[in-house]
Amino acid sequence: MRRIASVLCAAALALGQAACTHAPVAAGTGGAEWKRIEPAEIAVNPIVKVGTEWMALAAGREGDMNAMTIGWGTWGVLWGRPVVTVYVSSSRYTYQFMERNDYFTVTGFPEEYRQALSYIGSHSGRDGDKLSDAGLTVEYTELGNPIFSEADLAVECRLLYSQELDREQSPEGIRAMYDRGVGVHTMYIGEIVNVWVKE
Repeated sequence: MRRIASVLCAAALALGQAACTHAPVAAGTGGAEWKRIEPAEIAVNPIVKVGTEWMALAAGREGDMNAMTIGWGTWGVLWGRPVVTVYVSSSRYTYQFMERNDYFTVTGFPEEYRQALSYIGSHSGRDGDKLSDAGLTVEYTELGNPIFSEADLAVECRLLYSQELDREQSPEGIRAMYDRGVGVHTMYIGEIVNVWVKE
């Protein structure tokens, strides 16, 4: 049944339909099941969720993926589509996964996973299995994109547009950050194709 659903989902996306109707492959931990909702039903404040609580950004496929913590990002509407915009420095290991994949996910977590988010934001996937070290369990959606069993919000996005930010047009303090060796950020805008929550 899940294989059939996956084929139907791929066909729907190829025809330009925005979303699939089935849940990720695995149920989450703690006895809570994923429930699909519409993008307009996301009941969090994105300024708080991204900027204060943080989220995880992930891209790649099973056996070849990476994730990082994000504290920058925006949600809204562009070209009549619900979108999430994230920003990734070229110095981050996740950058190469964003560059070569057509999808990415952002996931939110309960407060007890704050330390795990801190860990994956301050360690590189180049150096080992930081996700396992942080106590996070990767699972995959029907489209094959990584999310986390411990999360309580998962947003799956199809890349629409990307653009490296112009260092010279950045605010002075940000230019100084880039001068210190931080790689210039690329903006990635993704159409929200699926959203799941745990109740």
